[in-house]
Amino acid sequence: MSEAITAFIKRVKELAEHVRGNEQATKQSLIGPLFTTLGYDLTDPRECVPEYRADFGKDRSVKPIDWAFLQNGRPIFFVEAKEVGKKLSNYDEQLGDYFAKSPEAKLGILTNGVQWRFFTDIVHSNVMDKEPFIKWDVLADEEPPFDFLTLLHESQYNPQLIRTFAERKRAQNLLVSELNRLLEPSAEFVRLAVANIETRRLTDAVVDSWKPVLANAIEEWAKQRMLSMVLSSPPSNETGPGSIESSAAKVVTTKEELDGFATIQRLLGPERPIAYEDTVSYFKLHLVERYTWVFCRLYFDRKKPSVWVPLPMEQVQQLVRSLSVSVPQLGWSCINLDTLADLELLGDVAKASWDAQRALHPKTAEIPAEAVTFPEGLEAKVDPQ
Repeated sequence: MSEAITAFIKRVKELAEHVRGNEQATKQSLIGPLFTTLGYDLTDPRECVPEYRADFGKDRSVKPIDWAFLQNGRPIFFVEAKEVGKKLSNYDEQLGDYFAKSPEAKLGILTNGVQWRFFTDIVHSNVMDKEPFIKWDVLADEEPPFDFLTLLHESQYNPQLIRTFAERKRAQNLLVSELNRLLEPSAEFVRLAVANIETRRLTDAVVDSWKPVLANAIEEWAKQRMLSMVLSSPPSNETGPGSIESSAAKVVTTKEELDGFATIQRLLGPERPIAYEDTVSYFKLHLVERYTWVFCRLYFDRKKPSVWVPLPMEQVQQLVRSLSVSVPQLGWSCINLDTLADLELLGDVAKASWDAQRALHPKTAEIPAEAVTFPEGLEAKVDPQ
């Protein structure tokens, strides 16, 4: 995937000036090739419809959108294209119209082939956000959004994962903005911060001399605060309050849970390595790199055992037709087992859930099993393969 995106970036660098000012050439030479790279067939009208027009009623006429990408005959995201060099800030409205008209579409893309803006509806449902959750300038000297482009791939596309990613990215953007504001403190904030330290009169010159010092102090405080939180907090809030030791003391790993791990490990095969962590509430399976990248929970200590996966219920029902599926909490689907032997039916679900987590956390390097560590005192096992 990274090699394909790198090749696309090289293409844009070579061709951008040749198509400047020509929208059709921009679509053919710069925009379309990205979606081809991501696995979409732009020539298949079941998958991609150019010049897509929605019915807005006789009293309102809206221009067609450049592309609508479909899944099962319904739009899942829209793309509005402009020629290279065109400023994008004035063209959000048309994209927003189509976004609002098709509530099942949770992604809007505005691009001129070089700048890309990705929108969703985090602030108000079915109303496209005013600010994109990702901006990508292909020609800028910056890391491409590989993690998001992986989710956008045709084989991986899942509206729920896209939305989860967008929510996290938006929260991150807001925090970065706030930190930037703090690291460029206003005169009023500086005066308040140094009032009990500075003995001189707080003239403008004195306040200006404190600004870089305060900015560095805030940055250092944030680093120390983060380190303190990491050292003092439990490895996961899923186990509830208390220290690592006190939570671990209550954990009892059963033979049924270990057998369940072995079964799912076998169903996934060696190409999808896994590990586990036992908690007070349930037994969770995760990617080997990090115990927070959970793709499955086993609830075997109940009268009726169940397995939870972070996938939409509709997807799970299609993969496991012989077992009942429910939604116990937002973002999770619960598969109710008649007996523990029903685990053998969950191979496709386990693979889909593992793949979804891998899409959220692309593997950047081979991590040997022996290098994977777990919080001291917690029962854990790494797939030796």
